[in-house]
Amino acid sequence: MKHSQLWATLNKRYRARLNACVGEQGAAMLMAIMFVMVVLATSALVLSILLAQALPYKNNRANAQAGYAAESGLEAALSFLREAEAGGSASALLPTIVADKGAAAKDEQFTKTAGGTVLLNNVAVNAGTANASTIAYAPANMSYKVEIAYFDGDPDASGTNQITTTSGLSGVKYAVAKSYGYINRYPNGRTGSESNPLRSMRAVYKFEQQSSVTPPPTPSGGGGRVGMGFYAAAPYNGRMDNQPTWKIIAKPDFDTDKNPTGEVKYANGSGTSGGSDPISPSSVMNPVNQTCMLATTKVVDKAETLDQMVDPTGMPQVGSALVIIPQAHKTSSSDNAVRYTEQCKANGTYSKLNTWVYWTDNTIRPSSDMSLCVTGADISSSNIRGGIAAPATLQKCGTSYGVNIAGQADYYTNTGDDGPQQKEKRDPNSTLNLYQKWAFYNGFINAGYLNELSSVQDQAAAYDGSLPESQGFSVGGVQKQKKTRFQVLEVSTSVNPGQDIRYLSGGHWASNIDDFANLQVRFLGASGWNTSADVTAWFDVAGDMENATASFGQAGEAGAATQQLVNETSGFCLSTSADGTDTYTDTCHVKSGDFNPYCYKKALTGNPAQQDSDLHVTDYCSAADHNEAAPDDHAEYDENTSTDGSGTPTKIWKSVNGAKKYFVIDGDKIKLTDNEGAATTFTRYNAKAANKSDKGTFQANGQCLTEVYPGDKIGGVSAYARTDGKPDVRMAACGSSTDYLDRSIKSQVWNAAVQWDSSGPSGGGSSGGSSGGTVVTTHEASQYKGYVTSKEIGATYTGW
Repeated sequence: MKHSQLWATLNKRYRARLNACVGEQGAAMLMAIMFVMVVLATSALVLSILLAQALPYKNNRANAQAGYAAESGLEAALSFLREAEAGGSASALLPTIVADKGAAAKDEQFTKTAGGTVLLNNVAVNAGTANASTIAYAPANMSYKVEIAYFDGDPDASGTNQITTTSGLSGVKYAVAKSYGYINRYPNGRTGSESNPLRSMRAVYKFEQQSSVTPPPTPSGGGGRVGMGFYAAAPYNGRMDNQPTWKIIAKPDFDTDKNPTGEVKYANGSGTSGGSDPISPSSVMNPVNQTCMLATTKVVDKAETLDQMVDPTGMPQVGSALVIIPQAHKTSSSDNAVRYTEQCKANGTYSKLNTWVYWTDNTIRPSSDMSLCVTGADISSSNIRGGIAAPATLQKCGTSYGVNIAGQADYYTNTGDDGPQQKEKRDPNSTLNLYQKWAFYNGFINAGYLNELSSVQDQAAAYDGSLPESQGFSVGGVQKQKKTRFQVLEVSTSVNPGQDIRYLSGGHWASNIDDFANLQVRFLGASGWNTSADVTAWFDVAGDMENATASFGQAGEAGAATQQLVNETSGFCLSTSADGTDTYTDTCHVKSGDFNPYCYKKALTGNPAQQDSDLHVTDYCSAADHNEAAPDDHAEYDENTSTDGSGTPTKIWKSVNGAKKYFVIDGDKIKLTDNEGAATTFTRYNAKAANKSDKGTFQANGQCLTEVYPGDKIGGVSAYARTDGKPDVRMAACGSSTDYLDRSIKSQVWNAAVQWDSSGPSGGGSSGGSSGGTVVTTHEASQYKGYVTSKEIGATYTGW
């Protein structure tokens, strides 16, 4: 001690003074005491500094490790969501094991709670046993807890609802994961009290719901059914008397792609003037009366020549306009000869631009790019009027909803807040809210409708202000007294190069087929939102340019799920007259959501119900706007669900004016009977049948239920026997059906997407057909490869 620097300093400064006061021995004692006091004071100071540093370090370490545990929980939740999403089934998002926080046996397992959330309880980050004497920040006691909830929209946006039922998961769009990090969560074991989490984190996950589609079969040109949406003149009314809608035409020449080419060989007179030839087994639809629709290969504001707008080497684009031209045309106004139009040929260089799919979600898409949808005009004030509001264009498709979408079989039965219809209306990206969904009744009608806001104020107020529903779109149902507006797709008048296509003139106005045959370009337009919907001409003989009676050879969502029987070649539905005495096929009545145009003919033509007594129930309609007893296409049967397509016996029945009637074979014809015992029992084969002539057929007595379109042949012999141009329905030898060009067609296939090889069932040419496969909505891995957002939350945070 005496040799230390501290002692030397004290001795030099104080020893002489102390020695004078207390003597040598006293001075030495006091010096020693002072030395000890200085050392103790210094040690206390150092200790306090060390303690001040050690305690925060301990807490910071525990905090950091709890944060690490919470982050580990978010990673576990992310893995769970990705795996469940990639599995393709919404039900995988909710585990089957029921949660129980008190059961240690259920630790480290994803479980479900009564509220429809997911719980992953007490996952140890490092193995170890927790007890009261364990150091609180020891890694062996790190653990986390995860909770996951599902939402039908952005959980941080207004108007979004949490999904609390398994059935509601079909509409899931987002998930919220909360993870809690613990240190020594159970200090006294599972029976003791639980400590609070030190760190909590929240993350939002976005599901990518994408439609996985199988390529649709390319429609053949058989029977005049090649992907056509519009006629130059209506074929089934008085126009056939003064317009050449039906003609007898000799077999044409064919190009190398097996398309009709060159001059159309009319047997009698002109193909562009005069009336139709009398309908006979040899009659076919005049190709000048048929149209094709082409997507422009660039965005067009002002019309150009057809070749400038439609490049055969190009593809449909976002923003493409849609050009309508005849399938056969005159090269000049003075030319009496009519030639098949190159741009309308089903096979060859333009097929990527002229082949369309009226898909099973009620959208219209180019088969070459199924991510694009025909899009109408929105409900902005400038579009609430008559005439054409804007050219229809191709835009990226929104999210599909409907009875054919996976997980939405209850689309028409579950109309509550957690049902698909309400989710569709609350989804800003649904095809409905993007004006891409189209019903069909004598023409394409927007699946949405627009009510005057004052008539549906309360219903509209329930929707987020950013949604069109908040302005009266698709809420409240069709109203009385002209308070509901509709939108249709229609063909414009002819357009000259240089004309601004934003200002198209309304359709139906080709003066006659001869005028239409000049190959002048017309565009597909979306009408303004109007109370009469510009569709009066669809129901009378006054309109030449009728949009009626064609739907691109397909039937949208119509099929078994909607109690309809759709023919594969025409896309027409098995139909009967109002009294049930006549059976044929016709364009299907395609509804969507809470709007069935078939129920509101008077409203569509500008004469809606004026009072409640004007509304009544019919077979198809819960509330019909005095729709007269009209032919309908209701048809039910027992589907063959076998895995090998081995066949199922079934009757086919329908409701006619409230009475159940059954189809029965009478010779080779089909008619209805009230007597179930007299009804024919068919054998229904699904698309999995081993024999391709059986696939998708209804058979009885060794024959198949067959649609016969004008010009079609059975066993090589012209077989059409009606006089009104409507497709006939009869029994015929299976595999014997061809069109007037002797190409095998799928007119015996119903409610099935059947692929044939090039030979067809009877060794003919290219196959027909047009139903276009199926839509299966699956959950693809998120494009974000992680969470959309994440943040730390307070340990006591209780919301989502």
